[in-house]
Amino acid sequence: MQPKDYYKILNVPPTAGTDEIRKAFRNLALKYHPDRNDGDKYKEAMFREVQEAYENLSDPKAREEYNYKRWYTRSLGKHFREQALTPLQIQAEAERLANYVSSVNNLQIDFDILSNRIRSVLSLENIEILLQFNEEGTNETIIGLLLRSCDPLPPVYLEPICLLMAKVAGANNFLLSTIRNYRDERVSQEYWGKRKGWLVLMGTILICWLMYIYAS
Repeated sequence: MQPKDYYKILNVPPTAGTDEIRKAFRNLALKYHPDRNDGDKYKEAMFREVQEAYENLSDPKAREEYNYKRWYTRSLGKHFREQALTPLQIQAEAERLANYVSSVNNLQIDFDILSNRIRSVLSLENIEILLQFNEEGTNETIIGLLLRSCDPLPPVYLEPICLLMAKVAGANNFLLSTIRNYRDERVSQEYWGKRKGWLVLMGTILICWLMYIYAS
């Protein structure tokens, strides 16, 4: 996920003083406060972003640490996120990952990196957002995309990922069943795949033995 630009979120310059930051926060807090927006979850999400930005920029030590991180991030050429994170943005991230995985050869994939990337889409912050919005269609799409991204991974990587997906599914029995069936099928495929060679060998030996008995 893109790092946050707290200055852009509060709409103040990086040189803004304490009073300017406080004033910007008050104006935006009034604009996005849940009590004034009739349950609009997107404005509630923006309200949380404004609060987080103010908490970091109003504290001198936290601001100093953030400024260093911001400078370092910009030096790497990374883009910042200026708007509140929403389920649709998380879905877009999951889709980009699924498209990337489907475009590369499985032999070129680093399993540890891919596993970490999937789990970053399922970060605690993102899960909290998905549960708060509770958009079942979006959650179902995200889980489907991430399961596609899991296809190259050996089953040993799946358990922690499936546990995070189950948190997103919540009480949705259809999604929970989808996740469980995917995990079980992958484990079963690996189990029989490892034994396929032995089964073929034993079958060949048995056929040869029967042919020998018959010829005798």
